[in-house]
Amino acid sequence: MILSRRDFLTQSLATLGFAALPGGVLFAAPKGWKPEKPANLVFGVLSDTHLRTAVKGVRPGRNWSPKYFAAALEYFKARNVDAVVHCGDFAHRGQVEEMQYHANYWNKFFPGGMAPGGHRVEKLFVTGNHDVDGSGYYGFCAKKYPDPVERAKHVLSTDMAANWERIWGEKYEEVWHKEVKGYHFFGRNWEADGNAFTGMIDVQAEKSGFKTSAKPFFFLTHRRPLAALRKSIAKHPNAISFFGHNHWSVANWNMAYLYKGGLVAIQCASCEPRGCNALVGDDWITKAKIEGIDKAGHGRQGFVVRVYDDMIVFERHEFSDGETSLGPDWVMPLSECKVESVKCKVGGTGKHPFSKGELKKVIGEPQFGKSVKLKVESVKLESGEDAVRVSIPLADGNPDSRVYAYEVVVVGDEGTTKLHKAVYAAGVNMGIGHEPNGGVTTLEIPKSELPPGKELTFAVRPLSSLGTAGKAIAAKCKNEGVAEK
Repeated sequence: MILSRRDFLTQSLATLGFAALPGGVLFAAPKGWKPEKPANLVFGVLSDTHLRTAVKGVRPGRNWSPKYFAAALEYFKARNVDAVVHCGDFAHRGQVEEMQYHANYWNKFFPGGMAPGGHRVEKLFVTGNHDVDGSGYYGFCAKKYPDPVERAKHVLSTDMAANWERIWGEKYEEVWHKEVKGYHFFGRNWEADGNAFTGMIDVQAEKSGFKTSAKPFFFLTHRRPLAALRKSIAKHPNAISFFGHNHWSVANWNMAYLYKGGLVAIQCASCEPRGCNALVGDDWITKAKIEGIDKAGHGRQGFVVRVYDDMIVFERHEFSDGETSLGPDWVMPLSECKVESVKCKVGGTGKHPFSKGELKKVIGEPQFGKSVKLKVESVKLESGEDAVRVSIPLADGNPDSRVYAYEVVVVGDEGTTKLHKAVYAAGVNMGIGHEPNGGVTTLEIPKSELPPGKELTFAVRPLSSLGTAGKAIAAKCKNEGVAEK
C-alpha cells in the first residue's frame, strides 16, 4: 500500500530515523524583499571554458564546440549586461588559436565591445594556469609542434602581452583595475605578484573613497585566494572575490559561497564542453553519503549578478541548451561598513553583513507536489543480486527552493537498525525543466542491506543544497518480494 502524506506525517520523523538537520547557511531574500528599482550594475560571470584544439594522433580528441560559451554570451547580451567576468582557463592547451576562439564569439555578440543599446560592455578577464602553460597542458604543444620556433608562434605564453593585445585589443597587465558604472573591479592574472595586487587595491580604496563605503568592490582571480592574500584583502569589509579553477557545481550553493578569514568568495563553475558535475561539500547535509553523482548531469554554468544600493542578487544559469535556470535567485544584503572596527550597522546587530552568521535567513524547503507517490519495486542488479528500486518523483512543489538531494530511510522491525541512504536529485546540475526521465530519481538498494522485518517502511524527504528539508512521503510494503502494493 502507499501511505498517504497525512498519515505519514502524523508519525514521528525521529521514529523513521530523520535527525534534525542544520538550517540554511546562505542568504535568500526574506519574503517580500525584492529589488524595486533597476539595478545599478549588471554583469555576467563565467570561468573555465577550456576551449581546446586537437590533432589526430596527438592526444586523441577533437575540436571542442564553443556552443556553451556562445550561449552564455548570447544570454548576457539579452540581459543587456554592463560587463562580463571570466575567471580564467580560456585556452585549454595554452594556444593562441584557442584564445582566438573566444575573441571571435565575443566580437560576434559584442562587436567593438558594444552592446546593442550602444553602451560599452567591459571585459573583466583574468588568465588561468591553462592559459599560461607553454607546454600545452600535458605537453600537447611540444608534441604537436616539435620545432621550438614553430611552437612559439602557437603558444600564448611565448609573448602573452603581444598575443593578448592583438586578440583582445587591450593591454595585458599582471594586475589591473577597472571601473564600471562607479563600481571597482581588480584582476590578478595567473600567479601575478600578490603584493602588487593588494597594493593596487589599497591605493585605489583610499583614492576612490570606497574604503569605508557600503558599496562593494570586486576582485577576480583564477584560483581561490590563498590565506595571505585573503587576510590582506579582508581588511576591506566590502570586498567580494570571484574565482574559478575548481569546476565545482554551483547547484550546491553552499560551495559556491565561501566565507573564510573575513573574505567573501564566490566560486564560479565551469562552462566547458565536458561539463561540470563536481558536487562537493555535502557531508553536513545528511548523515548518509549522497550517491548517484553520475545522474546529476553535466551542466555548463555561470552567473548573472545584479547590484543594487542595498543588495546584490546572484542568478545561477545553465547553458547546455540555450539558457535555463539552476534555481531561485539568492540575495546578499549590503549596509554601511566601518573598516576601523570591522563592524557594520545591520539592523543594530553589529555583525558583518557578508558573514554566514548574519546571512542565515529562512530559506524555502523543497517539497513534493500534491498526490505524488513513492514507488518501490523488486529488481535484479547487473551482478544478479536481488534489490529494490526506489523511484522518487521530482520534488517541485515549491518553486522557491530547488531540490538537491533526497534522504531515504528504511525502517523494519522495531528496535532494528534503520537503513539511512541519500541520493542526488536526477539532473540537479541541469536547468530546471531539463531533468532526465521527468525528474524521477531512482535509488537501488541490495536486499542484503535492508533491515529485518515482515513489513518495511520507505520514507523519503527532499533536501536543498543548504540542508533545509521538506516534508516526507513514504510507502509500506511486505518484505517478501518488496513490491509496491
